[in-house]
Amino acid sequence: MISFKSFVTAIHEAIIGASDALMDKNVGLLDKYFTETPKPQNTAGSGPPGTARAPGTPVAPGTATTLVPKTVTLEYPHLNAAGDVENLEVSVPLITLVPLSMSQIEKATLTADFDIEIIDGELQLNFTNRSSGGIFHKKPETSRAKLEITITPQDTTEGLKQLVEGYEAILKRQIS
Repeated sequence: MISFKSFVTAIHEAIIGASDALMDKNVGLLDKYFTETPKPQNTAGSGPPGTARAPGTPVAPGTATTLVPKTVTLEYPHLNAAGDVENLEVSVPLITLVPLSMSQIEKATLTADFDIEIIDGELQLNFTNRSSGGIFHKKPETSRAKLEITITPQDTTEGLKQLVEGYEAILKRQIS
């Protein structure tokens, strides 16, 4: 037996945990499209401002950091003033090349078979296994339950939209 309150709490915590896992995946976009570099400091011996760490070098905990977009350099055909086609090297932030989609749990529905009774003033649930026949039929090992979770696309945040639009504007200026 399990108390109704404990059952609802356990289901709620499981759904919150699943939602948090989706949000962590959404935040992972930062790791996928940006590189973390130590924030330049104006102290003697710290190196010139803007000096980035070597790729793959971990940043010490507690160190102020800056996120720099991961970019690729592409050759882009362009007409020069003489009307000839020449290739320009264009620095393209990866985040401008992919559709950004994030997910969220919209709805979770749980259906289960159980017996319910009040014991010592508290509502209790009993997920009993009922066999469908005489004494010679083996009991099932699990109770019946059905869980439906609806995961839907989440609207991109206004801040992320503006950030990507800013990088897209810089990209347009490079190829115009």
